[in-house]
Amino acid sequence: MNNLYLGDYKRYLLVPAVLFVIFLFLIFIVPGVTQGIDLKGGTSIIVRSDSELNSDLLKPVLEEKYDLAELQLGSVSSPNSFGLFLQFSENSDIAAAQNLLDQANDSLESNPENAKQFALESISYSQKFTQIEDASGLSAQQTVTAADYALTKAEETFNKELQETISETYNLGSELKFQKREIGPSLGENFFSTGITVAIVGLILVIIVVFLFFREFVPSAAIVLAVLFDIAGALALMSIFGIPLSLATIPALLMLIGYSVDTDLMLTTRLMKRREGTVRERAHESMITGLTMTLTTLAALTSMIVLSYFGQIQVIYEISAVLLFGLFADIISTWLMNAPMLLWYVEKKEGSQ
Repeated sequence: MNNLYLGDYKRYLLVPAVLFVIFLFLIFIVPGVTQGIDLKGGTSIIVRSDSELNSDLLKPVLEEKYDLAELQLGSVSSPNSFGLFLQFSENSDIAAAQNLLDQANDSLESNPENAKQFALESISYSQKFTQIEDASGLSAQQTVTAADYALTKAEETFNKELQETISETYNLGSELKFQKREIGPSLGENFFSTGITVAIVGLILVIIVVFLFFREFVPSAAIVLAVLFDIAGALALMSIFGIPLSLATIPALLMLIGYSVDTDLMLTTRLMKRREGTVRERAHESMITGLTMTLTTLAALTSMIVLSYFGQIQVIYEISAVLLFGLFADIISTWLMNAPMLLWYVEKKEGSQ
């Protein structure tokens, strides 16, 4: 392999600079990174079957019967089985009933009349799913209690009807294999804030270790920039392929920091600490070693993606996909950004001595 750094290596810096702007556009504008159900709250359902399940059959049925916010459906298949993925953030009618019930409870002591009105409005939404006796003649406290009971029955009815609707649409009957997961908005928000906090703390610790090891600003800053580029690249490709930010992908992004720092530390150590050959020759040798390391990991991750896809193991699929995206970005950040920055710095430093 020819030495890429014998010529004007500084021009390589344009590539990551342009890509980083594109990554930011993909992350924050179009299509944008989405949060998974486990971070923003909602319901996730997986249906398994021995025959193919076309999501296009179910979507219009659900849209006609229910008002489901952020409804998403998708079919999955493998040589072994078929499946259907369904998720939504909330049933708007039940969410409205819950919100009105919360207002009724909050104002029950201070303003019973308002509390009763809120409770009656809550019951009106719950009655879309279950029959409730007229509560207009009840006291404020009794009306709120009736609204709470109505909401509970409405949720039970909706969950049962949803399962029956899926079964009837695909004529599954007793063969329905139904896996459901629900996460409340407050719990999802807590998961999201905790995940972001852990990611920030992890990045700060990496920055501290790198600065303590090299004790020079430019080499340390180059490593940090490479890490940020890799994370941005992974997030950008997640947005393109529709992989949400979730409790599975956040740890994958943290793992990516370790993978990224690995090759960058090897490169920086060889260029800064060693003295055999010229600095450009050392950069070339580091690239050969680093690419071998990265390609080996890419091969392993590709195997994980293939196996998890055919086995329909969603968590493993998402983790391996995020790591794969990040390692592709790492090839660019390490050898077209970090290496040219270090060469520029070391050659300037040696020239001034």
